[in-house]
Amino acid sequence: MLLAALLAALVQAPPPPTVPAGIVQGPALPALAAKAPGHPGYGIHLTSPEGQFIFSNLRYNALNPTGAATLYRVTGPAGLGPYRLGVQLGFHPKFLREVNGEKWYSDMFYVIDKALEGGAAKDAGLDEDWSILKVDGKDFGWNLNALISYLTTRPSVEVLALKRKGWGAGTKKKTFQIQLRKPDTPVDPADGALVAERVEALAPLLRAPATWSELIRLRSATPRFATLPVDAGGRAFWVVRGAPNPHPEQGEDGTRIFLEFWKEDPAAGPRQNRPDGLWAEPSDHVLQGRVLKLPDGWVRARQATLDPESGRLGQLVLEPWKAEIPALLGGATQARELGPGGALADRESLEQLANEALVEWKTRTLPGLLANQTLDADEDLVVRLEKGLLSLDLEVKGLRARLDAAARAEADRKVQAELAAKEGKPAPAALPPAAESERLADLLDQRKAILMAVLGTAKQALANLRR
Repeated sequence: MLLAALLAALVQAPPPPTVPAGIVQGPALPALAAKAPGHPGYGIHLTSPEGQFIFSNLRYNALNPTGAATLYRVTGPAGLGPYRLGVQLGFHPKFLREVNGEKWYSDMFYVIDKALEGGAAKDAGLDEDWSILKVDGKDFGWNLNALISYLTTRPSVEVLALKRKGWGAGTKKKTFQIQLRKPDTPVDPADGALVAERVEALAPLLRAPATWSELIRLRSATPRFATLPVDAGGRAFWVVRGAPNPHPEQGEDGTRIFLEFWKEDPAAGPRQNRPDGLWAEPSDHVLQGRVLKLPDGWVRARQATLDPESGRLGQLVLEPWKAEIPALLGGATQARELGPGGALADRESLEQLANEALVEWKTRTLPGLLANQTLDADEDLVVRLEKGLLSLDLEVKGLRARLDAAARAEADRKVQAELAAKEGKPAPAALPPAAESERLADLLDQRKAILMAVLGTAKQALANLRR
């Protein structure tokens, strides 16, 4: 009994995140969370002194294997508190100068575009003739959304304003004590928009492991990201099909989708905050027949289906990867098994494994095959090998020609960059990363040598059969 209790304690879900004072945390309303880029439909809703936020769009990819997520400020009616100042605000800094590409401003203030009749501000004398400098002694970093959020969560505020129109404009300042009012009609909790924003005060909470565990659990409870148990040659995984990065401007590839392989079910309240393996889907999103690398080796997707409506992974049957010798004899390369957009390192690794498998087949299997093969079968083998060598030769020549062209283009770009630097002009954009390499060409040259050796042995056997 004691052992059972100990084991139960070890596998129980982690405790909920410790939320700092003044912050209320809970699951986000799906209809509101769906308004984030990519329409995730899940997230953690945070109500804080800085406003209301949703933490969502959890993703794992090659640039962020440990995970990334985005904090969004809730704007519009859903992001407001229970109080209203009765004004429409804008932000109008005065441009001063630009130094080394950095813009400097002066006379920053919040403009009152409209003071509503019967509103708290206008009744207190704060109207369009005034601009707001500070509220309760704060300028909110000149973040208009942060100011609006603050104004709607306080029953009363002290506003320092600058006269912008009429007598004393630009010099007269005044402090207004204003009692805010509650609206008569309730707010639709989904009536809002989400704007990505970084808030330093929330950063420690967002980095906490317990927060990540909760975000993973909430994502797993969403049908689009439901986990799929998979057996990979005796190794158990739970697989989640991620979503494209909704913020490619952050430097991540916004078009790639990654399959996440977890050794524990993330839907069960995970003790781990990152998957054990990632695989980038081919750009054509065809999974069946493709090979992928897991932490313990390569596997092939024998069967794979996607839910056409949600995009969720519906079925995935994996088997250990084995080189297809007949295809290699015909000059095939491993690019087709990885699919379009496969990583260069993966292709190099697979081509090397294929060469090693072909060497073993040549030494251990080929002699027995030729000893028992008919004349017609041996002729077919010789023809297959010769056609395969022709195909592989063209592949290698084309690859090296592309590498030479890429080297010339990079050399030309460097020359142009040096000229641009001397003339004070912007440098030409860097070329995209290489999709091929000299090592890959060398591996395919090795393949040709192996096939030539096999062809020589097959031709000798054919000559013996024809005698």
